Amino acid sequence: MKTQSLKRRLAIWLVGVLSALLVVDAWLSYSDALKAANQAYDRSLSASLKGIAERIYATESEVVVDIPYSALELFEAGSSDRIFYSVGISGEEPITGYEGIPLPKRIEPNVAVFYDGLYKGQPLRLGALLKPLYRKEFPKPVLIVFGETTNARQEVVRQLFIGEVARKALLIVVALAVALFATMIAVRPIDKLGQAIRARPDDDLTPVDAVGVPREVEPLVDAINLHMERIAAMVEARRRFITDAAHQLRTPLAVLNTQAEYALRQQAAGDMRPAVEALHHSLGSAIRLTNQLLSLSRAEPVNGLMVTRQAVDLAAVARDMVVELLPLAAQKSIDLGVEGGAAPIVVAGHPVLLRELIANLVDNALRYTPEHGVVTVAVDLAPDRAASARIRVVDNGPGIPAEFREQVFSRFFRLDGSDHTGSGLGLSIVREIVHGHGGEIALNDAPGGHGLLVEVWLPLAGVAPDGENQQKA
Repeated sequence: MKTQSLKRRLAIWLVGVLSALLVVDAWLSYSDALKAANQAYDRSLSASLKGIAERIYATESEVVVDIPYSALELFEAGSSDRIFYSVGISGEEPITGYEGIPLPKRIEPNVAVFYDGLYKGQPLRLGALLKPLYRKEFPKPVLIVFGETTNARQEVVRQLFIGEVARKALLIVVALAVALFATMIAVRPIDKLGQAIRARPDDDLTPVDAVGVPREVEPLVDAINLHMERIAAMVEARRRFITDAAHQLRTPLAVLNTQAEYALRQQAAGDMRPAVEALHHSLGSAIRLTNQLLSLSRAEPVNGLMVTRQAVDLAAVARDMVVELLPLAAQKSIDLGVEGGAAPIVVAGHPVLLRELIANLVDNALRYTPEHGVVTVAVDLAPDRAASARIRVVDNGPGIPAEFREQVFSRFFRLDGSDHTGSGLGLSIVREIVHGHGGEIALNDAPGGHGLLVEVWLPLAGVAPDGENQQKA
């Protein structure tokens, strides 16, 4: 399970970190133990050096070295170490003691120094003292070097080190156990959350309950809920599309089937023609309905077409659509025209959906405008709204009563007495596209009070729907 894997990773991480800390602490503990042992034993070295120095004096002809027994006695009782010493004029052969003992690199008169060295393969801890003789016959001082092997020191270091590391290791083991136990307790709500999500039915997209979840996990739960909301919206959009398609296409397909059967029953070609013409007309209506259903599905925000936008010249799109729909206007002798200058009016949006928006507005106007009517499309900068483009489609048709102007945006809504060849989806598609681009749409009476005026406002490129600047695609 994923949570078990998380527990293992946390345990491995904790063991690794605490082990590294133990290694570092062991090194520091060893250094401290060695320092403490040296400080203790160096006092004995210092006492021996001073005892020897006190018994050194010079006559007119020689330097007398009388090493007291007390200087050596400090290292003999019960000790497993050997001692080595050397006394002589600085820079000359020793007067007494061992030859070749390591000498200090730097030393000041009457100041004892301590250092480590190697003598005949044995590690030594040594002390040195420089004693001036204060006689003109012996201008150079006497160098006293006293050393011992490190067996006793190392034993003390081992005892201090092992005791310290054992205590630290015990503390780390206890801390690790507590940390692992706390981790298990902290991960338990995540286990319950995972089990609750796995136990859900496949179609359950309700928000996950965050009660009892650690505060650190709440952002994850919020993100899961947000994602589930998006999935639920997509599922609902698909369900709505399938339901609408099944409901709206059932009747046209049944009509097509009936008309085809009627045409097949006719024997003479002349008798078939009216049935085939009716079949052709019904087929065109079915195709238009299918295309509008697909356009409505694409225009819904959950389909993600609004996420990636690019700069689109709205004025150029309007001119292209007017030219494309001129044959439809010509069938009813409608005067279809476009107003506005040649200057581009650029918005950030999806070019295919913006074409669909204008196409549906103009198509609706042409369908409901009587023969020899007038339909005008205009695109300009909104005079009453900053950083917005405006699309206006004006016709001199029957218009829409004020009490129905909100209802006509509903799917499949058609006014009584209106052209029943329409599907009632045109303005629904338009509103979905407008809202997806962060715009607004309004229906009003046409100038003069006869006809319909549709106005659409869209943010210009570089202006986000919430008013913040955005990059042009």
